[in-house]
Amino acid sequence: MIKDSLLAPKSIAVVGVSIEKEKIGRVIYDNVINGGFTGKVYPVNPKYPDIEGKECYPDLQSIPGDIDTVCIVIPSQFVESSIDDCIQKGVESVIIISSGFKETGQEGKELEEKIAKKLKDANIRLIGPNTLGIINNSINLNLSFARKNTLEGTTSFISQSGAFCTAILDMAIRDNIGFSKVISIGNKADITENELIEYLQKDKDTQSIAIYLEEFEDGKDFVEIAQRSTKPMIIIAPGSSQKAKEAISSHTGSLASSYDTTLAAIKKGNLIKVESSEELFDTIKVIALNKLPKGKGVGIVTNAGGPGIMATDYVEKFNLNMAEIGEKTKEKLSKFLPLQSNINNPVDILGDALLDRYEFAIKTLLDDVTVDSLVVVLTPQLVTDITGVAKCIVDIQKQSSKPIFSCFLGGNDVEDGNKILRAYGLFVSNNIEDSMRLISMVTNYEMQKNSHSVRKTNDLISKGRHRKVLQEELKDQPVVLSDEITEKIAKEVGIQLPKQLITGSVAEAIDFSSKIFPVVIKATSKDLAHKTDFKGVFLDIRTITELQEKFEVLSQNIQKSTGKKSPQILIQEMIEPKLEFFIGANREGNSDIYENEGLGFGHLIAIGQGGIYTEVYKDIEHILVPESIKNITMKLDSTKVVKIIDGYRGKPALPKQKLIEMIDKVQRLLVTYPEIYSIDMNPIILTESRVVAVDLKIYIKN
Repeated sequence: MIKDSLLAPKSIAVVGVSIEKEKIGRVIYDNVINGGFTGKVYPVNPKYPDIEGKECYPDLQSIPGDIDTVCIVIPSQFVESSIDDCIQKGVESVIIISSGFKETGQEGKELEEKIAKKLKDANIRLIGPNTLGIINNSINLNLSFARKNTLEGTTSFISQSGAFCTAILDMAIRDNIGFSKVISIGNKADITENELIEYLQKDKDTQSIAIYLEEFEDGKDFVEIAQRSTKPMIIIAPGSSQKAKEAISSHTGSLASSYDTTLAAIKKGNLIKVESSEELFDTIKVIALNKLPKGKGVGIVTNAGGPGIMATDYVEKFNLNMAEIGEKTKEKLSKFLPLQSNINNPVDILGDALLDRYEFAIKTLLDDVTVDSLVVVLTPQLVTDITGVAKCIVDIQKQSSKPIFSCFLGGNDVEDGNKILRAYGLFVSNNIEDSMRLISMVTNYEMQKNSHSVRKTNDLISKGRHRKVLQEELKDQPVVLSDEITEKIAKEVGIQLPKQLITGSVAEAIDFSSKIFPVVIKATSKDLAHKTDFKGVFLDIRTITELQEKFEVLSQNIQKSTGKKSPQILIQEMIEPKLEFFIGANREGNSDIYENEGLGFGHLIAIGQGGIYTEVYKDIEHILVPESIKNITMKLDSTKVVKIIDGYRGKPALPKQKLIEMIDKVQRLLVTYPEIYSIDMNPIILTESRVVAVDLKIYIKN
């Protein structure tokens, strides 16, 4: 548990303070002193008797009294000795600014782990190493080497990158935006984002949380913490273009990549995901106003027709709605605006609009009940009062509970107006598309913040009668399960399979097939995981003669590919599909993922249109386990293929509820048998009454 003294210490020692003002240790020390921190501050360096007249201590033991936090800013090879001093002194927390640890290779990693263990054993908490430091503006503490600090605000910022921190702080200084706390977590040898988020959710000085994160310490815990949050959380999580994914044997399992898992987790936790430093900062700014859209209705005021049309296009692109403004609103507008103006949304007040038209149109649209957010588009015409409009927006925004998003299009001429809006912490952009994307993100957050449908892993776990068998086959590399074991564990959770038999005997195949013709014969998953690539499947066999012929051909094909003589053959009833669907899954984390100490996100399920062209259609939605039936339904409804399932152009509807139940049963299978590394269910055949997994491959891995 994080103690208050970590982020709000009453006494601080800075180890590594220099008389040279450009050295990092000295910068941090000066930032603490000059920032107005009222607690005790002790410089530590055996080289100097004092730092500009203030006593400098040779070591921590020489400091009288207790120390809450020690900030270490010395070369990595000397840090362990300083940690020993911290333990002997009995400090409460340590911040290691120094680099040279796991980010540099194995030797640094081992040193970092050694230091972290020593501190953990001594019950001392650690931020870092390799960190910018921390800022807590509620107590005027700047324990970092940032060039400048911001004003006090209501947003707290957690960043895995110190450099990214400095970029955001510089933007904040430019735009007069404050932060409550800024915490650079560096290598996360001890304290992670999850603990800090939980702490900040209870912090009275924090109303929203911004996060820059390159890797998640424990994804499943992160999602649970986010779902409990009552405060807006904004995140930038790079990694979409990672060069290499871990090799996955399953085709449809590969449709659930590591980054797909990150995206699904962020969506499940209802975080606002942004893509750049500018977008992160703009979102922080909008959230800090505490005036978020209550619905999707967008009103637009513009002094130029073209940008108004563009804005309308982007409203539709980002799943917002053009507000259907009422007749009374239109009547008010028509009485005040010139005859040539457009009084429908977007409201075009024309290029010769002076300040009075802007003010009237803005206030009138904000009064309309259908308008949830307002976009003010300004282009710099000769008569346009740019600074006047900016001041007008500031004054109106102070009075209105609805957010105003300003798009001042231009460069030099609009900059004075931009400065006014920024000075009051208001959003302004030179890009209509970026503005609409941002409106969409904050609107979706606000509309979904109270609609979480949370499900626990324990609600899905079955007895797992075949765990022992899976454990015996478990290895550090993916292993495909035999069709016999696959059938047993699938039936255990209620997944419907076709009538089937595995045999190497033609006579047994004939006896089985003659009762259920037509049939399909296939290579088993152990022999050929991807059957169509190796002529390992024959469909629609209707006679004993045809069965004998194809059985022989298939046996030879398997023998050519595997070297096996008299291989086993899988015979299944032939089911005529009305639709082919797929379910794939991949695990992020080890096989202990759902245990208390297991780290990772767990299983990500991919669903969509199935068949041999699954990867061509890419009609895919992702479900992060565990998920509620309500949210599974919403995910299915987001696919294109659901239109066919619901009955398209007079065609009969297919058993959608049974498909939802099938997806839920796959969830149960995954949490019951966390050894499952990936699943490939393609195709799942939908008839008018059945949902049957006719091809199911399961890979396990430690």
